Amino acid sequence: MTKQVKVAGVGVITALGRGKQNNLQSMASGKGLYRTQILKGFDEPVEVPYLAVEHDLNTGSPGDAALEHLQWLLDYAIDEALGDVELSDDVRKNMPLFIGSSSYGINIGEVRYQQSLQSDPAAAPIPLDGFTQVGNHLREKYGFLGADYAYNTACTSGANALLGAMATIAEGRSDYALVIGLETFNTTTLAGFFGMQLLAPEAMRPFDKRREGLVLGEGCGVLLLSAARPGDAGITFCGGASRCDTHSIAASNPDGSAIALVMRDALQQSNMSADDIVAIKAHGTGSPLNDDGEAAGMTQVFTTVPPFFSLKSYIGHTLGGCGVIEAALMSACLAEGRLPASAGFECFDESLGLAPITQAQAAGKGHYMLNFFGFGGNNCSLIFRVQ
Repeated sequence: MTKQVKVAGVGVITALGRGKQNNLQSMASGKGLYRTQILKGFDEPVEVPYLAVEHDLNTGSPGDAALEHLQWLLDYAIDEALGDVELSDDVRKNMPLFIGSSSYGINIGEVRYQQSLQSDPAAAPIPLDGFTQVGNHLREKYGFLGADYAYNTACTSGANALLGAMATIAEGRSDYALVIGLETFNTTTLAGFFGMQLLAPEAMRPFDKRREGLVLGEGCGVLLLSAARPGDAGITFCGGASRCDTHSIAASNPDGSAIALVMRDALQQSNMSADDIVAIKAHGTGSPLNDDGEAAGMTQVFTTVPPFFSLKSYIGHTLGGCGVIEAALMSACLAEGRLPASAGFECFDESLGLAPITQAQAAGKGHYMLNFFGFGGNNCSLIFRVQ
């Protein structure tokens, strides 16, 4: 990279609460807002847990409510990220946008399709383009008219968006970039994960011997990135890597080989060794194969695995948005000088041979790794530096 890239602004809203401080306080005291969602269309109605963002909607129309909820999530996180940063009108108008999501506007389409079916049995099942719902809102409300890039690489969408934004600034094509990770509730995704038997019946337990699967969640994270000068205090991106594993159509090789490879690539791209990493934010979904592969990969890369933790027991798996949402939470934690405990862990799994931290720890200067491993075998590893 030619230029260094720093985190200039952070905004986040999750099932833990609204804004950085509320999220940090909730992480110290409990978990996010669990709700039960009812899935229809099966032989019998199915109840599954879901980590939702609390929002009092003002509209009576389901279609309008879905759109309002999506826009509200975006607005809250964007306003917080930009709130403490002075940007000229020209910079604001022209800075590129990098958006990672698995859902975009799927829920809006679901609701409008159901409404259309009431009067037209031949209604189109996909009545709108989800990304357009996001892009149009950002242009109309904020006047963002620069290039925009949509990423949809499953659970690594937001992480790959961050890599794209980092490269844009590092190569001198822009001094600023806004990166958005978004995931909103939708029945299509929830039913799909239920059908694949990947959902936990109650809560997530990453790396725990009793882990049974994941719980999905929603939220929005926003990072404003900017060019940095050598020696700037705060959080900077050192680099990262993204790779695809063709082991299977669903996931990476559970032997950890592909996961180890992308972590080594991230270290090489950042000009550092494994010994330089102070701690790791693990992907940690609580699903047996994912945790197997991640634990094996860390063991292959690190002679002694650094302290590591998962954030998903707090906020759920926010899928395509998790790269930015979890990077935003990590930025907020590091800015306050602490690492969060990995919630949901109780029973050591001898087959993994390692365990996440279960008590909050102090975090100082140094390098931190953030890992994201996606459905379909796309893997991404990023490295932060606190100085």
